[in-house]
Amino acid sequence: MSKIVLSLVPLPVEIVKLLIQQVPGVPDFKMIAGHEMSDEEIKKSFSEADIVLGDYTFKKKITADTVSQIRNLKFIQQPSVGYQHIDIAACGAKGIKVANTPGANTVSVAEHTIAWGLFLLKNMLHAHISTKSGGWEQMSIKPVEIQGKVWGIVGLGRIGQAVAERLKPFGLSRILYYDVYRQEPSMEQALGVEYANLNTLLGQSDIVSLHAPLTDATRTMINASALHSMKTGAYLINVSRAELVDEKALAEAVKTGKIAGAGIDVFSEEPVNMENPLMGVESEKLLFSPHVAGVTDEAALRIINMATANIARVLKGEEPESLIHSIL
Repeated sequence: MSKIVLSLVPLPVEIVKLLIQQVPGVPDFKMIAGHEMSDEEIKKSFSEADIVLGDYTFKKKITADTVSQIRNLKFIQQPSVGYQHIDIAACGAKGIKVANTPGANTVSVAEHTIAWGLFLLKNMLHAHISTKSGGWEQMSIKPVEIQGKVWGIVGLGRIGQAVAERLKPFGLSRILYYDVYRQEPSMEQALGVEYANLNTLLGQSDIVSLHAPLTDATRTMINASALHSMKTGAYLINVSRAELVDEKALAEAVKTGKIAGAGIDVFSEEPVNMENPLMGVESEKLLFSPHVAGVTDEAALRIINMATANIARVLKGEEPESLIHSIL
């Protein structure tokens, strides 16, 4: 009997099936399109499916109720690095393996991070708005150089390491990093980074970029106290998880000038609600993007290819890659 694959991604199932079938040796299987389904319809389809391809828009949540009536479901492939919309514990209790696509958007997020650092230091948004409106503030834009500055990286995983690699040619005076796991001295030397505790990093860095996963320990790690310890002219960049930052405290820190500004790609509620405290701050150095740091064309292609290749492995009776360890 053919296996059933339920797809929650907003892509035609014909395309998803072709991508899975491009792997040699995949047996015949049936595809179900689930992105337009209601929660109740998805729950019913979960009870029939053998494999699920999750939703990279995070709108279709996989909860304990979603998996409560499964019969054959053994594997969920999430086509993204993040999986905060999936109840991992509930899946584990049901014996469902869950995998993501780590590393697929590393280059994209690293580039976005550095672009924002430069954009903020060079005061480019104000320069653009002023010049387009007829101004010529050649001596008052006051851009500054990245050379000689201190950059602090919070979380030295794949993306944090990629940021460090790309910062080396800019001639920073120091690249500090904080992580729960300190790297070997040889790795620190290769990346050109120095370990520091979080308070030291925040107090010495001109730019702080967040690349840590969301855990109980990292939730609101950038709170009012942490922001108060940052340099007055410093910038914060969050391309990781919104919940790492107390949004209300950040809004206040930028509004009062405690820090110079921030670049924010992730929000506690997405699409962002206009009642979010950050939306009420009038500052040309508080920059927003719609969770797009990792959504380049190249990253999207890597992600869907990784995800469909992993589904093909499972259909062939092989072990999937990139399992989320907490459920093993």
